[in-house]
Amino acid sequence: MRSLHDRVVLVTGGSAGIGRVTARRLAARGARVVICGRDRDRLDAAVAGAPGMLPVRCDVTDADDRERLVRTAVERWGRVDAVVNNAGRGAVGRLVDLDAATVADLVAVNFTAVAEVTRLVLPHLADRGGDVVMISSVGAWAPVPPLSLYSATKAGVNGLSAALRREVPRGVRVHVLCPAPMRTEWLARDQQGRPSETEAPGKVSFGAAPERVAAAVERCLTGRWSRTAAVPRWWGVTRLAAVPPVSRVLDAVLTPVAPSLARAVAGYGKRL
Repeated sequence: MRSLHDRVVLVTGGSAGIGRVTARRLAARGARVVICGRDRDRLDAAVAGAPGMLPVRCDVTDADDRERLVRTAVERWGRVDAVVNNAGRGAVGRLVDLDAATVADLVAVNFTAVAEVTRLVLPHLADRGGDVVMISSVGAWAPVPPLSLYSATKAGVNGLSAALRREVPRGVRVHVLCPAPMRTEWLARDQQGRPSETEAPGKVSFGAAPERVAAAVERCLTGRWSRTAAVPRWWGVTRLAAVPPVSRVLDAVLTPVAPSLARAVAGYGKRL
């Protein structure tokens, strides 16, 4: 196993949820962690009491912010050894019910920003090797309403990762982690906007603990080979959704109930 000690790791979306837990776990293992987010107060709270962490206010959809983020990490510690592309947002609703701004923002955050941050980091990994960790979703394997566009953006991340494995220099590992539903603010953020630091603990949805994703990220960064895995692992069965007999059954079952599912999920998010 490889050590995390003194490795410089950039974690996007590090002020809340999976990113926050992951960043603190890596810092506790001796990594030098740069986290970014849009909310300065929550960034400061995320790094409180965790030496080895550097908060950088950054909107990953802004080109200047992205360049400044990577430049700050290099200026502070002289290099970047790994990036964890965690920043993302959700959008509950059938595609026909989403507005143009939501569609554009979802693609910008979940796919374009991932590609661009990775593009900026890769030159720093080329000579020494390193790791790119993509936080995707089981929805990329098994898209269901009312998360069709979200699932499509994550499927794009999976496709980008597969292609990168075939073009990056030797020694650079590209990992894909596909979490199942997690106990985070993901749904509340979509339905109610960004909760404050004091509101956040009461606005987490059902699912597995985000610490499970953090542990999987650590395994990626300390292992020798590129990994693709569901979190928890048994959710890997969702890959079967792409097999034609299974996909046809899902089409038949989900199509009639798509409007009801959209209303139910949206209503749950508003009650958080």
